[in-house]
Amino acid sequence: MHVDREVVRSVGRLASTLYADKITTSESWSAWARRNARSLEKFLGYTQLEGMPAVYTLVKPFFHPTEPLVGFNYTQTAHNTLYEFPAGWTPAIRHCRGIVFDSGGSLVALPFPKFFNYGEHEETRDLPNEPFEATVKHDGHLGIIFQYGSGLHLTTRGDFGSRTSLLGNKMLAKYVARSNWASQMPPEVTLLVEIIHPNTQVYVDYHDEKQFIIIGAYHLPTLHDYDYARLRELGRRLRLPVSQRWTGTNLDELVALMADRSVENQEGFVIRFASGLRVKLKYQTYIGKMVADKLSYTYLMNRWMTGNLQRMLDTLPEEIYNTALRMVGQIFVTMTPQEKWRRLYDILPENQSTAYYQGVCREFVKHMMHV
Repeated sequence: MHVDREVVRSVGRLASTLYADKITTSESWSAWARRNARSLEKFLGYTQLEGMPAVYTLVKPFFHPTEPLVGFNYTQTAHNTLYEFPAGWTPAIRHCRGIVFDSGGSLVALPFPKFFNYGEHEETRDLPNEPFEATVKHDGHLGIIFQYGSGLHLTTRGDFGSRTSLLGNKMLAKYVARSNWASQMPPEVTLLVEIIHPNTQVYVDYHDEKQFIIIGAYHLPTLHDYDYARLRELGRRLRLPVSQRWTGTNLDELVALMADRSVENQEGFVIRFASGLRVKLKYQTYIGKMVADKLSYTYLMNRWMTGNLQRMLDTLPEEIYNTALRMVGQIFVTMTPQEKWRRLYDILPENQSTAYYQGVCREFVKHMMHV
């Protein structure tokens, strides 16, 4: 999706309102958000329909420890529940992916708005017939680099003081000193990098590499999203690599490539269409590693409710597949709804049967009753 100026302004007004109300900590935010839920809905363009989560559970601010800066990030609740309510992903909530403002509501840092996997969301099921660029999707952590005051800063999308933010700022200081970034960084640009480091490794092994790889950039006054040619130019100025571009031209060919099980130790690609739409493509071998790592009854029930359980199962390596099938058999037992809730509750030990897990169980049973 394109970055929308009016949406950015609306989130900026939320930032300035928080500072005007002296809300500068996560603790004070929690109470403020509940008291001002209607106003928060207006800032975020959100309408809570029946069954949808409350707006104050979907977005969370994070505050800089020394500077008058606030960022916004969507929550795990948004990630876990809005698959069922796609309209809940309003443009404003999608922009809350590490976006940063000063205390007056002026935009300071602009990362990518949330974008989805191929086939995961309505906008990624019927892709546009238009020019596109596809670049390698790296498996590190997103670093959001921005200019504020007299220097450059880095944050992750949810915390100025996270372990990755602290690591990224140490790496940033070395780059600034080594490559004279003070003079080479264009003014009012947010630089988006993948932080590759042993401490940010997820499933792809980068063999102890420690570097930034440019994956995007925005010019704040115009909200211009840099294309690949501009990113290459920026990479030359900063002496940074840019995520490698796929050399093919046929979208169907790229989608089909994701099924190649001979590809190991790679995540996939990000497609950027001329209209601004971004879509993630991941190799089935990578998805299989992800699923095997987090395979749970909650995950299986959520995938069935979204209609992609079988597609997910097909990504699993053979040694995990049989385990997944056994777990699926345990959740699809023939009982009355109330008996089934209790049966699902009891699958897990009491200390693991959380309120969230039990809520998923009830939603799962309701879905089964209406199929």
